[in-house]
Amino acid sequence: MRKRICSGFVLICLILTMPACAAGADQPVTGSAEKMANQTAGFTDVPADAWYAGAVQYCRENGLMAGTSDTTFAPETTLTRAMLVTILWRQAEKPVVNYLMQFSDVPEGQWYSEAVRWAASEKLVAGYGDGRFGTNDPITQEQLKLIFQRYTDQSVTDGIPGFDGSARHATRAQAAAAVMNYARLSRQGTTGGKVLVAYFSATGNTRSVAEKVAEATGGDLFEIVPAQPYTAADLNYNTDCRANAEQNDPDARPAISSTVENMERYDAVLIGYPIWWGRAPKIIHTFLETYDLSGKTIATFCTSGGSPHEDATLRDYEPNAAWLEGRRFSGMSQVEDWVNGLDLTKSKEDHTVGVFDFDSRTVTLNSGYEMPLNGLGTYSLHGETCINSVKSALRSGVRLIDTASAYGNEEEVGRAIREAIEELGLKREDIFVTTKIYPGSEMADPERSIQACLDRLDIGYVDLMLLHHPDRNDVKAYQAMEKFVEEGKIRSIGLSNWYVKELEEFLPQVSITPALVQNEIHPYYQENDVIPYIQDLGIVVQGWYPLGGRGHTAELLGDEVISGVAKAHGVSSAQVILRWNLQKGVVVIPGSSNPEHIKENTELYDFTLTDEDMARINALDRNEKHDWY
Repeated sequence: MRKRICSGFVLICLILTMPACAAGADQPVTGSAEKMANQTAGFTDVPADAWYAGAVQYCRENGLMAGTSDTTFAPETTLTRAMLVTILWRQAEKPVVNYLMQFSDVPEGQWYSEAVRWAASEKLVAGYGDGRFGTNDPITQEQLKLIFQRYTDQSVTDGIPGFDGSARHATRAQAAAAVMNYARLSRQGTTGGKVLVAYFSATGNTRSVAEKVAEATGGDLFEIVPAQPYTAADLNYNTDCRANAEQNDPDARPAISSTVENMERYDAVLIGYPIWWGRAPKIIHTFLETYDLSGKTIATFCTSGGSPHEDATLRDYEPNAAWLEGRRFSGMSQVEDWVNGLDLTKSKEDHTVGVFDFDSRTVTLNSGYEMPLNGLGTYSLHGETCINSVKSALRSGVRLIDTASAYGNEEEVGRAIREAIEELGLKREDIFVTTKIYPGSEMADPERSIQACLDRLDIGYVDLMLLHHPDRNDVKAYQAMEKFVEEGKIRSIGLSNWYVKELEEFLPQVSITPALVQNEIHPYYQENDVIPYIQDLGIVVQGWYPLGGRGHTAELLGDEVISGVAKAHGVSSAQVILRWNLQKGVVVIPGSSNPEHIKENTELYDFTLTDEDMARINALDRNEKHDWY
């Protein structure tokens, strides 16, 4: 499932960054939503019996599409990129987003400006490599289908007349039909596309609860039926019965007689079962091993006479899912309250890959794991200074620590983390640790090098491991990291100091899409062409040297533009630079051994830079690298 989603997302980006082949774009949609909603007369060029008449009327009444004039709709006119993103933006109820405009052909104040801002922030539509969005460029049918699938997670173009998903231009009538199809599917609730209620019921008790859960969620119902049904003798717990034997056998995996079709279409999977000797039946283990549920929301419910709810033995099967709190039921009275409390829609939104969540201060990587938005870089920190700095950061709320084999301080970082866990009452999973292996001898013998990093850190596992630079053995080294991911010793993998050309050559040679790329990024070296390219691949960007780096920090902090913005917001220049990165979608890892500076560098979420602030800082770009790589 994960690879299928990632490859589809990359395809969308590739298609949308290629100029459309035909010239001539339609005129922009005119008129306001209020005006459209108040109009009752039909368009003169939309016959009442046309296949698209109902769709046009729906879009007009709901303020989603206007005519090219007060009396004409131009149904066969080609749909443009600006039109499409505006339709989707209106469908999403015109959300306001804090996203810096970076397209040379999208001035502020146009009818499509906010829509382009939103579509870019949601990574629905990418711009071109030359900095343009291509507002008047035609949308092909292939692009329309893929963008709607990305936005709705459903197929809404099926059955539209003249629509074959090819490189032919999409029309305004076809766009209206797709919008109305989506509305119809939304009115049907989640049935057939969002929630799956899977259950195993040996005696019928769990079945009735599962049916109530499916009714409350509007979800599809799937019964987990054993290939060899359980008899009364199999369930006689007072004897050496089959159920007892399976529960006592760690390797028991009873076969299931049928499979879930199109599991990938479900966002949430609710799993029900009876409790057998305090645990979930082994057939539930079979179910979880059968499907890839990474990235989905999972909640379990069980039935029993007195035993409590239990799913601890199940969660390790899918650590990349969002597990919600389960519930035991002895009747029906509390089912609906439990379902409503799950807030499945919110859970899905909270785990959107690559989108910064400024409330939780995290971003979900394409590996399914959450990573903090700000952390501590440990380059140049050694000995007791390193240990004290890491512990100071953790005391200040930092939960992301960046190190590397080349820094020569992995042992100190590991010791600081172990001591902080004991002293501050933290858990290992509370702290996100990144390390890296270096070119040359380390990448030539990657298995040994990776294990050496794990041994020096001595914290059980590594959250993220990167290749420090490109190297002649980089593919070999990355493939070794992939094996460590399979073994559970590394959770996510990525790259450092990789740019567009390097990524184009590297990515086709590996199986796991990098979760993160870490590059030098600061106001004097902004990578405004590289950052969106990486983000459009579904990869998170992280910046090292965010404050300018060795010998350059004082100049950057003293820059008149940056210090002026800092004064206006009542914050420091360092905080302005770090917040500028965050608003560009770049995770930051400033380094410091000063406890006050470390704490200051975490206080980034009580102010927001305006578009004007962002534009002024963007204008400082000198394309000036402060290190050789």
